[in-house]
Amino acid sequence: MTIITVAVIFIISALVCYTTAIWSERFAGKLKPWMVRVFTTGFACDIIGTSIMFVSASHRFAFNPHTILGYVALLIMFLHLIWARRAISRGGQSQIYFTRFSWVAWLGWLAAFVTGIPRSSL
Repeated sequence: MTIITVAVIFIISALVCYTTAIWSERFAGKLKPWMVRVFTTGFACDIIGTSIMFVSASHRFAFNPHTILGYVALLIMFLHLIWARRAISRGGQSQIYFTRFSWVAWLGWLAAFVTGIPRSSL
């Protein structure tokens, strides 16, 4: 198994975790502790996968849509995770606003994910 394959496995795991957490919360209409744990796992997978890809890249940073969207999405997901943790501990309006924004953060992350799919694999 190549290092890139390992990175892809982590990134796909992040996709599964993020999707499960965000849409479970969306359909339930309420954020639950298990959803925050799944979201946290997704963020950890995202960080690991991104780090592996960064280290294995032949050039350190390329200004292309995937790289820019990827780092912006990672920052948004980090802030989203902090917000989720606060919303779960505070409840009330915090959770209502979180529920309204969650799918937008996920959609931004998904855009970064899709732009990273090599054209040859489509």
